[in-house]
Amino acid sequence: MIVKDLEFRILYDLDDDWMSFGGFLAIVSEFWGMDTSPDRVADVIRRFAETGLVTLGALANNEYGWEEWEVDLDEAMERIANGTESGRGYKQAAGVADLMTTEVFRANITEKGERRLAELERQGLTYWTTQGSSTSPRG
Repeated sequence: MIVKDLEFRILYDLDDDWMSFGGFLAIVSEFWGMDTSPDRVADVIRRFAETGLVTLGALANNEYGWEEWEVDLDEAMERIANGTESGRGYKQAAGVADLMTTEVFRANITEKGERRLAELERQGLTYWTTQGSSTSPRG
């Protein structure tokens, strides 16, 4: 289950820019600990896609910057796990540095995700009030 604080932090970061696997890993690890497996991070990505809060794609080789993948969710998760010509998947990563720098995919917030973020903000959640247990309040 994804708690509201974690949901907020992911949506908050997504609202600024597309998020790579490394972005998800960093935020999820703040909440669930540094030993959180890449499979659990992938489960979070799947949950956000299943609920329509994000779409999945990759950085484009054109002036537009990002392209949504026109595949079903299982195929998208397969690409994230095992990679594409644009990058290694999390299952091929040699370690955290590889996981943090892989460009195999980027998630994009949807209108539904923006509405959910606004709802969470109305409930009083902010970046500073949603620090994970593994995060120092001083950064």
